[in-house]
Amino acid sequence: MKRFSLGFTPQKVQTVFQEGDSRFVLLSLMPGQGLTKHRTKQRLVLTVLTGEIEFTVGDNTDVVLPSEMLTVDPLVEHAVVAKQKSTVLLTLIPQTGSDEKTGAAKARTLTHENAYMHPDMISQIAPELRPLVDDHVRLCELLDAPALDDQAAEMNRLERVLSTVHKELNEHFILEEKYVFPLMARHVGGEDVGPVARLLEEHAHIRQLHQEAAQLFGLAREQADPHAFALLGQKSEELAVSLLNHLGKEDSHLFPMASRLLTDEEKAQIRQHLSQN
Repeated sequence: MKRFSLGFTPQKVQTVFQEGDSRFVLLSLMPGQGLTKHRTKQRLVLTVLTGEIEFTVGDNTDVVLPSEMLTVDPLVEHAVVAKQKSTVLLTLIPQTGSDEKTGAAKARTLTHENAYMHPDMISQIAPELRPLVDDHVRLCELLDAPALDDQAAEMNRLERVLSTVHKELNEHFILEEKYVFPLMARHVGGEDVGPVARLLEEHAHIRQLHQEAAQLFGLAREQADPHAFALLGQKSEELAVSLLNHLGKEDSHLFPMASRLLTDEEKAQIRQHLSQN
């Protein structure tokens, strides 16, 4: 027999017991603290021991009180925020046949192929746009690297990934939004409908995923807990897949389309702007 204390601790996230892929995690949260949007590969059972929390699934937020319990299916995105000093027990139950490994990613299924995977795509893209594709290739190479078994080494890898993506968001995405998308919008119905609108939505979604991943990275570095590391691995993989698919959509659709639709003058404008940045 083993006995565990479930009282409030200075550690915000603490795995108190783990057996295989089953895990019992204690959250000790001060008002306003919590876990940003994330998913778990196991079924989650959340029980509030003390305090009061807000639990969000999708657009719905519920207040959960002591002695109340709720369940969440695997891979359903959710978030937790304490309304007052709270202790919460998370019970993670693996599904039958689950092969979840802490911090590790399953084989990816991408819906759009990119120029890193298929360099022959570059021949369909105008020279003026190829510096953007070169950025994609360098980023895809980094995102395509497999997760590492050693946790310290994997944390270093993820830190480099998040730093590189941050630079991408603040440089490459801005160049596209200021110079490429507005010119394309002239030819495909504007920025509020059609492909340009969809790409702008994806930019916003990727920025949100990066922000959430950065928050979970800080949590995993601060707490050094298996559960925090698992949440970071899941969110980082979600970010990587979303970004790889987005870059693939631009490599295989947007840039070839722009190469045909944009006038020589518009392409020259893009070349000039890219050379200045």
